[in-house]
This record gives sequence, C-alpha cells and structure tokens, in this order.
Amino acid sequence: MSCENMLELMKKALLIPATEHYADDEIETHIASCRQLLVTTGIPREIAESDDPVVKALITIYVKTMYGWKSNGEVKELPKSFDVLLRQLCLHSPEVGGGSSS
Repeated sequence: MSCENMLELMKKALLIPATEHYADDEIETHIASCRQLLVTTGIPREIAESDDPVVKALITIYVKTMYGWKSNGEVKELPKSFDVLLRQLCLHSPEVGGGSSS
C-alpha cells in the first residue's frame, strides 16, 4: 500500500478530515515507525510494507496509540491487541517461522 493511501486511512481512523494536513508529518512518522518495529521483530520488510490486513490493523493500532502529544510525561503503551496481532503475523509469515513455505 502506498504511503499516501496509508496516510489517508490513518487520518480517517483518527477522524481527521482528508483536507486537513496539520498532522500529516506526525502520522507519517508513526506509520514508518510501526513498519520499522515490524521489521525489527522479524517480519520481512516486504510484508511490513504490504497491504496485508493484519499489517493495516497493526499500523492503525500503533498510530491511534501514539498520535498526539501529552505534556504530563506519561508513557504511551501499546494495547495487548497489538501483541496478539503481531504474534499472528509472525506465525502467518513463513520467513519468520510460521505459515507454509510453498
């Protein structure tokens, strides 16, 4: 999925109108950070950058969790659903040790 389409999808998830661009840089940073997180956990880059529904769900959870800034110093933590989906993606991906190798 192109970066532009993912940005539009995330703006929709955050209820930000497509015509507004004040948050584009931050959202794009979170999208890239999530994709890099997937790669560093062992997901092949081609899967992390694909339009796989589980990848989309992981990016949506990540962006919705990380978007915005709180001045109270509170650390943002990803919900358990992120870990569950990440494990599912790892098991589904043959390069990581799951799924079929055909």
